[in-house]
Amino acid sequence: MTVRIDGEACTGCGLCTDSVPDVFKMGDDIAEVIKSDVPANLEDDVREAIDNCPVEAIIAE
Repeated sequence: MTVRIDGEACTGCGLCTDSVPDVFKMGDDIAEVIKSDVPANLEDDVREAIDNCPVEAIIAE
């Protein structure tokens, strides 16, 4: 799984960074991806962050 943040949609709420700090971090105003290739052991956590994102700014492929 690869993941990215839609910078136009992200509101910087910090939910993803709190949920999966090994994959996401807060930038100046929005979340950023630390590891675009998500390790297998974190895929479930990233899927949960995607489901919980209030603005659907996390995109997985």
